[in-house]
Amino acid sequence: MARYLLFIGILMISCCAHAQHRVLTVGYVDFPPYQFRDANGEPAGLFVELTRQVATEAGYRLEFLHLPTARVYYFLEIGAIDLWQGFANNPAVADSVLESRSRPLRVEYGVWHRSHVPGPEHFEDLKQRLLIRITGYNYAGLARFLDEAEDYRSTGTVNHNTAVEMLKRDRGDYVLGYREPMLEALKLNPVDDVLYVPMWVREAAWLFSIAGGDASRWRQAFDDAWQSLAEKGQLEPLPKLDDHRLMEGFPL
Repeated sequence: MARYLLFIGILMISCCAHAQHRVLTVGYVDFPPYQFRDANGEPAGLFVELTRQVATEAGYRLEFLHLPTARVYYFLEIGAIDLWQGFANNPAVADSVLESRSRPLRVEYGVWHRSHVPGPEHFEDLKQRLLIRITGYNYAGLARFLDEAEDYRSTGTVNHNTAVEMLKRDRGDYVLGYREPMLEALKLNPVDDVLYVPMWVREAAWLFSIAGGDASRWRQAFDDAWQSLAEKGQLEPLPKLDDHRLMEGFPL
Protein backbone atom coordinates (compact mmCIF):
# COMPACT_ATOMS: atom_id res chain seq x y z
CA MET A 1 0.00 0.00 0.00
CA ALA A 2 2.81 2.38 0.91
CA ARG A 3 4.54 1.63 -2.41
CA TYR A 4 1.27 2.25 -4.23
CA LEU A 5 0.80 5.63 -2.53
CA LEU A 6 4.40 6.52 -3.30
CA PHE A 7 3.84 5.65 -6.96
CA ILE A 8 0.69 7.78 -7.06
CA GLY A 9 2.59 10.67 -5.48
CA ILE A 10 5.39 10.45 -8.03
CA LEU A 11 2.84 10.25 -10.84
CA MET A 12 1.04 13.36 -9.59
CA ILE A 13 4.31 15.30 -9.38
CA SER A 14 5.16 14.20 -12.90
CA CYS A 15 1.73 15.25 -14.16
CA CYS A 16 2.01 18.62 -12.46
CA ALA A 17 5.43 19.20 -14.00
CA HIS A 18 4.04 18.21 -17.40
CA ALA A 19 1.11 20.60 -16.95
CA GLN A 20 3.46 23.44 -16.10
CA HIS A 21 5.47 22.58 -19.20
CA ARG A 22 2.35 23.20 -21.28
CA VAL A 23 2.90 26.94 -20.88
CA LEU A 24 5.03 28.35 -23.71
CA THR A 25 6.74 31.73 -23.70
CA VAL A 26 6.26 33.51 -27.02
CA GLY A 27 8.46 36.37 -28.13
CA TYR A 28 6.75 39.02 -30.24
CA VAL A 29 7.88 42.24 -31.91
CA ASP A 30 6.34 45.39 -33.35
CA PHE A 31 5.30 44.30 -36.83
CA PRO A 32 1.74 45.58 -37.37
CA PRO A 33 -0.74 44.35 -38.39
CA TYR A 34 0.73 40.90 -37.70
CA GLN A 35 2.13 41.35 -34.19
CA PHE A 36 2.38 44.40 -31.96
CA ARG A 37 1.68 45.71 -28.49
CA ASP A 38 -1.73 47.43 -28.35
CA ALA A 39 -2.77 50.55 -26.43
CA ASN A 40 -3.31 48.44 -23.31
CA GLY A 41 0.16 46.90 -23.52
CA GLU A 42 -1.23 43.55 -24.65
CA PRO A 43 -0.05 41.41 -27.61
CA ALA A 44 -2.27 41.80 -30.66
CA GLY A 45 -2.29 41.20 -34.40
CA LEU A 46 -3.11 38.60 -37.04
CA PHE A 47 -0.17 36.33 -36.27
CA VAL A 48 -0.74 36.60 -32.52
CA GLU A 49 -4.33 35.46 -32.95
CA LEU A 50 -3.28 32.56 -35.16
CA THR A 51 -0.70 31.51 -32.58
CA ARG A 52 -3.32 31.58 -29.83
CA GLN A 53 -5.74 29.57 -31.94
CA VAL A 54 -3.20 26.88 -32.81
CA ALA A 55 -1.79 26.73 -29.25
CA THR A 56 -5.27 26.21 -27.83
CA GLU A 57 -5.89 23.40 -30.30
CA ALA A 58 -2.55 21.86 -29.32
CA GLY A 59 -3.31 22.11 -25.60
CA TYR A 60 -0.80 24.82 -24.68
CA ARG A 61 -1.18 28.08 -22.82
CA LEU A 62 0.89 31.08 -23.84
CA GLU A 63 2.77 33.87 -22.14
CA PHE A 64 3.85 36.66 -24.46
CA LEU A 65 7.02 38.71 -24.08
CA HIS A 66 7.46 41.93 -26.09
CA LEU A 67 11.02 42.28 -27.42
CA PRO A 68 13.11 44.07 -30.03
CA THR A 69 14.05 41.79 -32.92
CA ALA A 70 17.74 41.48 -31.98
CA ARG A 71 16.78 40.42 -28.44
CA VAL A 72 14.41 37.79 -29.86
CA TYR A 73 17.33 36.21 -31.72
CA TYR A 74 19.40 36.05 -28.52
CA PHE A 75 16.52 34.76 -26.38
CA LEU A 76 15.87 31.96 -28.87
CA GLU A 77 19.55 31.03 -28.77
CA ILE A 78 19.65 30.71 -24.96
CA GLY A 79 16.12 29.35 -24.53
CA ALA A 80 14.75 32.39 -22.67
CA ILE A 81 11.70 32.16 -24.96
CA ASP A 82 10.22 28.97 -26.36
CA LEU A 83 9.09 30.25 -29.72
CA TRP A 84 8.81 33.23 -32.01
CA GLN A 85 6.29 34.15 -34.66
CA GLY A 86 8.83 34.80 -37.40
CA PHE A 87 9.80 33.95 -40.96
CA ALA A 88 10.95 30.67 -42.40
CA ASN A 89 14.55 30.36 -43.62
CA ASN A 90 15.85 33.12 -41.36
CA PRO A 91 19.67 32.89 -41.41
CA ALA A 92 19.97 34.86 -38.16
CA VAL A 93 18.45 31.99 -36.13
CA ALA A 94 19.14 29.00 -38.37
CA ASP A 95 21.20 27.21 -35.73
CA SER A 96 18.93 28.09 -32.80
CA VAL A 97 15.46 26.94 -33.87
CA LEU A 98 13.29 24.30 -35.46
CA GLU A 99 10.79 25.77 -37.90
CA SER A 100 7.21 24.62 -38.03
CA ARG A 101 6.34 22.82 -41.22
CA SER A 102 3.14 24.84 -41.22
CA ARG A 103 3.20 28.14 -43.06
CA PRO A 104 0.46 30.29 -41.51
CA LEU A 105 1.11 33.54 -43.41
CA ARG A 106 2.84 35.06 -46.41
CA VAL A 107 4.25 38.57 -46.24
CA GLU A 108 5.46 40.58 -49.20
CA TYR A 109 8.25 43.12 -49.18
CA GLY A 110 9.65 45.51 -51.74
CA VAL A 111 10.83 49.05 -52.25
CA TRP A 112 8.88 52.24 -51.69
CA HIS A 113 9.72 55.50 -53.42
CA ARG A 114 8.33 58.93 -54.20
CA SER A 115 7.12 59.84 -57.69
CA HIS A 116 10.20 61.92 -58.59
CA VAL A 117 12.40 58.82 -58.09
CA PRO A 118 12.15 56.23 -60.89
CA GLY A 119 10.67 52.89 -59.92
CA PRO A 120 13.17 50.02 -60.30
CA GLU A 121 12.42 47.43 -62.98
CA HIS A 122 15.52 45.37 -62.21
CA PHE A 123 17.34 44.87 -58.92
CA GLU A 124 20.45 46.53 -60.33
CA ASP A 125 18.44 49.74 -60.74
CA LEU A 126 19.01 50.18 -57.00
CA LYS A 127 22.75 50.60 -57.53
CA GLN A 128 24.18 53.94 -56.41
CA ARG A 129 20.83 54.85 -54.86
CA LEU A 130 20.40 55.31 -51.10
CA LEU A 131 18.25 52.53 -49.67
CA ILE A 132 16.60 52.96 -46.24
CA ARG A 133 16.49 49.74 -44.22
CA ILE A 134 14.94 48.77 -40.89
CA THR A 135 17.70 48.02 -38.37
CA GLY A 136 17.53 44.46 -37.05
CA TYR A 137 15.78 43.04 -40.13
CA ASN A 138 17.89 40.71 -42.27
CA TYR A 139 15.29 40.30 -45.06
CA ALA A 140 16.23 36.60 -45.39
CA GLY A 141 19.87 37.46 -46.09
CA LEU A 142 19.32 40.46 -48.36
CA ALA A 143 20.70 42.82 -45.69
CA ARG A 144 24.03 40.97 -45.70
CA PHE A 145 24.14 41.07 -49.49
CA LEU A 146 23.67 44.84 -49.44
CA ASP A 147 26.36 45.24 -46.79
CA GLU A 148 28.89 43.22 -48.76
CA ALA A 149 28.11 44.52 -52.27
CA GLU A 150 30.18 47.56 -53.22
CA ASP A 151 27.65 49.12 -55.60
CA TYR A 152 24.71 49.34 -53.16
CA ARG A 153 24.33 52.01 -50.49
CA SER A 154 21.99 51.81 -47.52
CA THR A 155 21.25 53.49 -44.22
CA GLY A 156 19.39 52.15 -41.20
CA THR A 157 16.46 53.37 -39.16
CA VAL A 158 14.59 51.92 -36.20
CA ASN A 159 11.17 51.03 -37.67
CA HIS A 160 8.76 51.52 -40.55
CA ASN A 161 7.40 54.75 -39.05
CA THR A 162 10.79 56.45 -39.05
CA ALA A 163 11.48 55.01 -42.52
CA VAL A 164 8.37 56.77 -43.82
CA GLU A 165 9.51 60.04 -42.23
CA MET A 166 12.93 59.71 -43.86
CA LEU A 167 11.32 59.04 -47.24
CA LYS A 168 9.04 62.04 -46.77
CA ARG A 169 12.07 64.26 -46.12
CA ASP A 170 13.97 62.79 -49.11
CA ARG A 171 16.67 61.37 -46.86
CA GLY A 172 16.84 58.31 -49.07
CA ASP A 173 15.69 57.18 -52.51
CA TYR A 174 13.94 53.95 -51.54
CA VAL A 175 12.65 52.25 -48.42
CA LEU A 176 13.13 48.49 -48.21
CA GLY A 177 10.01 47.56 -46.28
CA TYR A 178 7.34 44.94 -45.69
CA ARG A 179 4.07 45.78 -47.40
CA GLU A 180 1.49 45.74 -44.60
CA PRO A 181 3.71 47.33 -41.91
CA MET A 182 4.58 50.11 -44.36
CA LEU A 183 0.90 50.63 -45.17
CA GLU A 184 0.20 50.91 -41.43
CA ALA A 185 2.99 53.48 -41.08
CA LEU A 186 1.68 55.45 -44.06
CA LYS A 187 -1.74 55.66 -42.44
CA LEU A 188 -0.14 57.50 -39.54
CA ASN A 189 2.11 59.66 -41.71
CA PRO A 190 0.72 59.91 -45.25
CA VAL A 191 2.99 60.54 -48.22
CA ASP A 192 0.79 61.53 -51.15
CA ASP A 193 3.08 60.47 -53.98
CA VAL A 194 4.53 57.25 -52.56
CA LEU A 195 4.76 54.27 -54.91
CA TYR A 196 5.56 50.63 -54.30
CA VAL A 197 7.43 47.99 -56.31
CA PRO A 198 7.14 44.39 -54.98
CA MET A 199 10.34 42.42 -54.62
CA TRP A 200 9.76 39.10 -52.83
CA VAL A 201 7.27 37.11 -50.76
CA ARG A 202 8.31 35.45 -47.50
CA GLU A 203 6.51 32.68 -45.66
CA ALA A 204 5.92 32.94 -41.92
CA ALA A 205 6.53 30.08 -39.50
CA TRP A 206 6.65 29.28 -35.81
CA LEU A 207 10.28 29.08 -34.72
CA PHE A 208 10.89 26.87 -31.67
CA SER A 209 14.02 27.29 -29.54
CA ILE A 210 16.28 24.25 -29.58
CA ALA A 211 17.92 25.25 -26.30
CA GLY A 212 15.03 24.01 -24.15
CA GLY A 213 15.22 20.48 -25.55
CA ASP A 214 11.51 20.21 -26.44
CA ALA A 215 11.49 21.93 -29.83
CA SER A 216 10.63 18.74 -31.74
CA ARG A 217 7.63 18.02 -29.52
CA TRP A 218 6.38 21.60 -29.68
CA ARG A 219 6.75 21.72 -33.45
CA GLN A 220 4.87 18.47 -33.90
CA ALA A 221 2.08 19.65 -31.63
CA PHE A 222 1.68 22.93 -33.54
CA ASP A 223 1.84 21.24 -36.94
CA ASP A 224 -0.77 18.68 -35.88
CA ALA A 225 -2.99 21.42 -34.48
CA TRP A 226 -2.66 23.45 -37.68
CA GLN A 227 -3.65 20.43 -39.75
CA SER A 228 -6.58 19.70 -37.44
CA LEU A 229 -7.89 23.26 -37.70
CA ALA A 230 -7.49 23.21 -41.48
CA GLU A 231 -9.47 19.96 -41.73
CA LYS A 232 -12.21 21.55 -39.63
CA GLY A 233 -12.34 24.51 -42.02
CA GLN A 234 -11.36 26.94 -39.26
CA LEU A 235 -8.42 28.48 -41.12
CA GLU A 236 -8.36 30.82 -44.08
CA PRO A 237 -6.43 29.29 -47.01
CA LEU A 238 -3.32 31.19 -48.08
CA PRO A 239 -3.58 33.06 -51.38
CA LYS A 240 -1.73 31.63 -54.36
CA LEU A 241 1.73 33.10 -54.90
CA ASP A 242 2.24 35.29 -57.97
CA ASP A 243 5.57 34.63 -59.66
CA HIS A 244 5.79 38.21 -60.96
CA ARG A 245 6.33 39.43 -57.40
CA LEU A 246 9.95 38.31 -57.58
CA MET A 247 11.89 41.30 -58.94
CA GLU A 248 14.07 40.58 -61.95
CA GLY A 249 17.69 40.24 -60.93
CA PHE A 250 16.84 39.64 -57.27
CA PRO A 251 20.02 38.16 -55.77
CA LEU A 252 18.53 35.58 -53.38
